[in-house]
Amino acid sequence: MTVVDLRAYLKEQWPEIKGRLLSGSYEPKPVRRVEIPKPDGKGVRKLGIPTVVDRLIQQTLHQVMNPIFEFGSVSHE
Repeated sequence: MTVVDLRAYLKEQWPEIKGRLLSGSYEPKPVRRVEIPKPDGKGVRKLGIPTVVDRLIQQTLHQVMNPIFEFGSVSHE
C-alpha cells in the first residue's frame, strides 16, 4: 500500500484497527527487508521497512509519548 492509498484504507479499517490497539491485540505485520549499499561501498546492509499503517501507528505513539515541548525551555518573561 502506498501513502496515497492510506487515507481511503483508514476510513474503512480504522474502527477495527483502533479496537485492536485499545484491546492490546494489535500485531504489526512483518517488516520487509531490503539490502542497501554501505556508505563505504563495501557490501550491503539490511534495512527493515514496516507497512505504511504500522509506520503511522509507530510515529503516532512516538509523538504522543514524547512531550511536544520541554517545560524548562519556555520563557515566562
